[in-house]
Amino acid sequence: MDAGELSRKYATAIFSLALDEWLVALNVVRNAVSNDSTLATSLTDADIPFQEKQALLDRVIPANTVQAVRNFLYTLLKQDDFGLLNDVIGDLERISRSGPQVQTTYVTTAITLTDEEKEKFQHTLRAKHGDNLEFVFRVDPSIIGGAIVQVGDKLIDGSIASRLEALSNTIGVKS
Repeated sequence: MDAGELSRKYATAIFSLALDEWLVALNVVRNAVSNDSTLATSLTDADIPFQEKQALLDRVIPANTVQAVRNFLYTLLKQDDFGLLNDVIGDLERISRSGPQVQTTYVTTAITLTDEEKEKFQHTLRAKHGDNLEFVFRVDPSIIGGAIVQVGDKLIDGSIASRLEALSNTIGVKS
């Protein structure tokens, strides 16, 4: 095994260990919050001071959790983004499976797509944006039809709802 291969193996091992440490702690917190509706409500209540929320959160963070994970959770709390914890964990799990270079691609449609329709989306988007895409398909009936696709920081809004809004803005009709 050459030096480059060996260093990549070591780096991969470190990456996996660090990510696992984060995921274990974040999952413990997520599970505690989802099993306690009072705690969940308190952590997202804008009227409760940060220090009180932090004390509540500290009760469910595992004792052996590294300070970086604690600081991350406190940041979510302070920025009123604690509701994103589940999404963050999902993205971390995707990254741990596919590596940090993967781009999560969100495809939102008004109705549930068939497997064949999903495959067409995947094929088309990979041809345009590369093979390092991982897909998350969502359903949102409020878009009426069409699709909204987000690849990294690029957003393609082909929904009927946005087209109707653009049309109403063009002809001066307020919605």
